[in-house]
Amino acid sequence: MVDKYTSMTELFQQTSAQEDWEIETINRDSHVLVAAIHGGAIERGTSEIAQLIAQLGGYDYYSFNAIRPNKNHELHVTANHFDDPLLLSMVREKEHALSIHGCMGDKPEIYIGGKDSTYIERIKSKLTAQGVVVKDAPSPIAGKHADNFVNQSKRQQGIQLELTVAFRKALFKNRQFKEQDRVNKDNWAPFMYQIAQALVEVYQYE
Repeated sequence: MVDKYTSMTELFQQTSAQEDWEIETINRDSHVLVAAIHGGAIERGTSEIAQLIAQLGGYDYYSFNAIRPNKNHELHVTANHFDDPLLLSMVREKEHALSIHGCMGDKPEIYIGGKDSTYIERIKSKLTAQGVVVKDAPSPIAGKHADNFVNQSKRQQGIQLELTVAFRKALFKNRQFKEQDRVNKDNWAPFMYQIAQALVEVYQYE
């Protein structure tokens, strides 16, 4: 699918904050940034688990949340073109960047990419031990490009996780991820906390 907007610069010029989208950030002066650039109703469930990872780890957090009643997919800008100055300024201050995305898939799986080969292996090992199926991301979603914001940390590398639809639905007790299901934290499943805590433990390795 071709993005409607070629960059966030273009999206910001042609859409409205608080009407089409909102940006949520938390600065905890940590060495890790957790981001969900397709949050809200674009790739549903990504902003919630990113928020939880950041909360449990005491990490910095960025989420671009689509809040339209419909046509939220139009607010998808690929990571290589996601030139929000706020996000770029945040990621360039961090040793580590973790980008949470959503992809298609009716099996609960994670596709892992990014340029941080050391942490790819650590995350694979940690999540596999939790019973999660983790696969190398295919080329279109591999997150290897230098223009991808996740690879613009101090170390010029990061991690991109692509969570299938089935995986993201499993993050919620009722296995639904409409807005009312996602905003109700009582509906966040133990599985979400398990995955978030596992990822936090990886970044506490150092």
